[in-house]
Amino acid sequence: MRADTSRTTLILVFLLGLLVGALALYYFLWRTGGLTPGHPLARNTVDIAWVRGQNARRTTSSPRTPVTTPPGAAVTVASADTTTGAAASLTSTTAAADGSFSATVPVSFGSNVITVAATAAGGRSTGYAQVTVTNEGGGSTVLDVSDPVGDDDGPGTYQYPTASDFVAGSFDLTRYQVLSDGTFAYLRVTLRRLVPTFGVIDGAQLLDVYVHVPGASATSTAAAFASRNYTIASSGAWSQRLEVQGFAAPVWVSAAGGTVGTPLVLANGSDRTITIALPEAQFGTPGSGWGFSVVLTGQDGFQPDQARTFAPTPQPFQFGVCASGNNAPICTFNPSAVPKAMDVITPAGVSQATELDPTLGPVNIQPVIVP
Repeated sequence: MRADTSRTTLILVFLLGLLVGALALYYFLWRTGGLTPGHPLARNTVDIAWVRGQNARRTTSSPRTPVTTPPGAAVTVASADTTTGAAASLTSTTAAADGSFSATVPVSFGSNVITVAATAAGGRSTGYAQVTVTNEGGGSTVLDVSDPVGDDDGPGTYQYPTASDFVAGSFDLTRYQVLSDGTFAYLRVTLRRLVPTFGVIDGAQLLDVYVHVPGASATSTAAAFASRNYTIASSGAWSQRLEVQGFAAPVWVSAAGGTVGTPLVLANGSDRTITIALPEAQFGTPGSGWGFSVVLTGQDGFQPDQARTFAPTPQPFQFGVCASGNNAPICTFNPSAVPKAMDVITPAGVSQATELDPTLGPVNIQPVIVP
């Protein structure tokens, strides 16, 4: 009987504690304005998700975030670019009588974390909201070329590796763009699918862009590595080459040898794009006569040339030259000698299947030229 009485007493004390705690929390929120819809202390995951949905898109100007806070609250807004690592920008303002406020902060290329902190009048409480804004760059269109969907098979026979890590469409280029805003040039590819592979959003891809600049003194027609098994056409002889992947720093080199600069790269799964931002002070301002040879293949950091290898037929982590049972001439070609190119951007009138077929002779990749 005594044990039952003690147990009942403990339960009552526990319940009383919960009630007192709930009342204290309610009083605190009421006194600080935390029960006001939109107040930082009242903000929930739905509010944050809604704000994120409004701003997680391509933008070249400062976004507007629809949030409110208690009247007269001191508001601080910070913008930190996590792609470039630039110093955070900070601005302050005071909420109006209806709790609304407006502030403008810069949004740089890449992913920007916007943090809004609000302190109620008198310093009674402080809360914050945070959202990530993606800026993919923009400007005037210099070149915009579409590419057929479903041609991610090189010369028409290539097969994806059989491991489930490799998702159909991951090596399928559908669009290539060159844009300029007068300060930066942006080279952008769109893929049919861009999903995390091996834990990285662009972990499957190895993208090379060979840039032909009219009048450049030093040029080359060589691929990034001889083992890629292709060359660039003389009409696209490059003076600058860029290579990006998910597991190594981007490469930006000149045909004369040496590094040109440090490119900024953003892979965005929401619109399936990979964008390379290049300062025009080093890259130049792209225009008429410039050429771009764009080659996409698979990344493999265990290979000297960083490119995934081929086998006669697809293996778990190797591309296949052909599917089993295919009797096309290329299917008996040495798999270590086929071009490492799952998809390329071809100019009008050029067949990718013909261009990448090593049985027809040395593979020579044609550029797309800015009119």
